[in-house]
Amino acid sequence: MINLLLWENLKLKFLKLLKIKINPFNNFVATGEIEEILDFVDSRKNLLESLITIINENENFILPVIGEIGVGKTHLFWALKKILKEKYNIIYISLDNIYRKFYYNLYSEFIEELGIDNLRIITQELCNKWSGLEKKYGFFPVPDIENARQNAFNEWKDMFEDNKSLNDIINVITSHQLDPYKRIDAEDYILGELMNIRELSMLDVEKDLRDKNNAFIMLKVLIENSKLGTIIFIDDFDKIISLMREEDEIETFFDSSWLYGADESSDSVVAKNILNKISKLQNIKKLKKIITLNSINSLDEIKKLFRQENDNLLNSLKEPLYLSNFKEKDIYNFYKTSIRKFLESINSSEILVDLKNPYYPLNKDIIKKIYNKTNGKPRDIIKILIRIFNDIIFYDKIIDKVN
Repeated sequence: MINLLLWENLKLKFLKLLKIKINPFNNFVATGEIEEILDFVDSRKNLLESLITIINENENFILPVIGEIGVGKTHLFWALKKILKEKYNIIYISLDNIYRKFYYNLYSEFIEELGIDNLRIITQELCNKWSGLEKKYGFFPVPDIENARQNAFNEWKDMFEDNKSLNDIINVITSHQLDPYKRIDAEDYILGELMNIRELSMLDVEKDLRDKNNAFIMLKVLIENSKLGTIIFIDDFDKIISLMREEDEIETFFDSSWLYGADESSDSVVAKNILNKISKLQNIKKLKKIITLNSINSLDEIKKLFRQENDNLLNSLKEPLYLSNFKEKDIYNFYKTSIRKFLESINSSEILVDLKNPYYPLNKDIIKKIYNKTNGKPRDIIKILIRIFNDIIFYDKIIDKVN
């Protein structure tokens, strides 16, 4: 009788905790911006190990990860980031969001991941290498900035075609470390802040990082001189395929042939520009790229596009890894772990010790029905669990079946 009362009290306490209107599953719809707190499910750990092996044993590759929409490709990103954070700067970008101003948007994500302390270390080491600590002697010795800039230009002039952009980047980096009057503005520039004409003039530069050449050079310089390697996780890479579709497949009200040429739509031009930019990324040392695709058919299309761009891009493409749906045991572990994390977050984990039903307020049969209804697709599983718990929280529903 006492055990029964204890069980009923625990159930009541659990339901009262839910009434604070926090759904235990709202945080588990992973995005590249919101960190996923759960570990990778057991059935996918072999895939994760294979991915890490490829990363550690290869350079400058493009690795496709194939999985249908909702299978949890962003969960893979967060699992990878947790494991490799001591060795790599790992950046998530969705091609669907950044395909315009590609280098600037990519740079913005990179610099946020790199952090200001690491940025300062890189610029300091570069200026030291360029003899930036040498002083021009006089009544008040000051750093010989022009000498440092000339040394930098001599080192890099054969690596970049655009000397104007190269000089911009060198001037900003040297100002950041060697000119106390320009240091703050130089740091704003490197952090990707938009600069007006007066600010640019004060730094002796022509353009800020919205210029694709400036953004690319700064990206290459920082990645190659970072203590860590860099991985770019490019989600929604299928976007290129949709952009390359024939114009007559899409209803349009504007004939763009006069602007882009009779044989190419504006989207086709954008897609080719993206491919060209991806190809240029191959020139950045210590940079590894993972792309996600929805199907093997998408991979075949990407191979065709890479072949059209250049053979080096195609040759950099690794054999794909495949991300499958949850196995049945995964959903049980996922549910229990999610509930445990929720209770820990509100300092109530003691409830778990005496709960007779580890799947409360649901049960194992209901969770199995959820698995069967969704075919193990993580996104659909989470959507159903969110809906079920919303019904419990807001409408006091007792769940005995899955709709």
